[in-house]
Amino acid sequence: MLTNIAFLLLPVAALSGWCVSRASRKEKPSKNTSALPRDYIVGLNFLLNEQPDKAVDIFVKMLEVDSDTVETHLALGSLFRRRGEVERATRIHQNLIARPNLSKELRIQSLLALGQDYMAAGVFDRAERIFQEVIESGSHIATSLRYLLDIYQQEKSWQDAITTAQRYEAATGESRQSAIAHYCCELAEQARAQGNNDQANRFLRKALAADRLCARASLLLGNMEMLAGRYKAAIRHFKQVKHQDPDFITEAVGPLAECYEQIGNESDFLTYLHECLHEYPRISIVLMLADRLRQWQGDKAAADFIAEQLKHHPSVRGLNRLIQLNLNYAEPGAQDNLTVLENLTATLLEDKPVYRCGQCGFAAKRIHWFCPGCKDWSLVKPIHGLEGD
Repeated sequence: MLTNIAFLLLPVAALSGWCVSRASRKEKPSKNTSALPRDYIVGLNFLLNEQPDKAVDIFVKMLEVDSDTVETHLALGSLFRRRGEVERATRIHQNLIARPNLSKELRIQSLLALGQDYMAAGVFDRAERIFQEVIESGSHIATSLRYLLDIYQQEKSWQDAITTAQRYEAATGESRQSAIAHYCCELAEQARAQGNNDQANRFLRKALAADRLCARASLLLGNMEMLAGRYKAAIRHFKQVKHQDPDFITEAVGPLAECYEQIGNESDFLTYLHECLHEYPRISIVLMLADRLRQWQGDKAAADFIAEQLKHHPSVRGLNRLIQLNLNYAEPGAQDNLTVLENLTATLLEDKPVYRCGQCGFAAKRIHWFCPGCKDWSLVKPIHGLEGD
């Protein structure tokens, strides 16, 4: 809608620019001065005949670049970029920058716009050089640093992202420590993939130094310790998650079960699960406790436990497990109906996302520490409630 309105206003902007340009010239008046320019009539004709591309070309030619029309050019270039016509936007902004009489502020605005054009086109090296140039000019530093951060995140240049985030903090006073912690976690995952666990460990320690509430770092440290057979150390890291971000308890419960099993300390694990269930009720904790109860007392005891928990915290996942348990000891006549219900709940679960961004609503089956929608960190978390955990 806004794009359509902008295109309707484009002929007005072009005519205004033409009129201002004419008025500023020291020419002798003639009898044709008041007449509309031929190009304007031709452009309107193209627009009325639903040929907007040709119309835009005509109107752009009419916009002579001077101090009165630069902002119109900038707005037009931004419009093209939003429409996906990056080449047109780039030409407009390159033309502006090439003007020798452009003021410093308008040149900086044009550079910022051109940098965004290059970003939209995926030409990150050129965009990076432009934003660095703007920063060196001493103007629009915070804006340029934000664009650079976006570039480095897309390129996965995490060390550059750390340095730029620190510069952004110094320029604005706004903390970026949470993002820096994630950058360190990304570097740690790269180091792990290359088999360098010592370096990965150092990056994760830096992540926690930047943000002690970084649950991701604790989960990664716990997994590293668990794979190395250091189960008690792994348990300490996994248990830390509850204090850092309770939303991610469910990510730690599974690995904790394996660690406690390896050291033969089931009683401490059960105590921890009951504490978590009391403080932060989650169906994954209920199901973990139900599995233990089933081993000791059978299917009915586990089913009764889940049914009692579902009264207070309804959950499709819990209902699906309850049906499965009841199938094991139900009368033959009831099994067919229970099977239908089990298939129905299983289908519901199969189609539902597991994680969702609390800001933009982006949903996924697997965790995304960086939200593709919001372009920010720590916003995508496990879904809780009836259709979640």
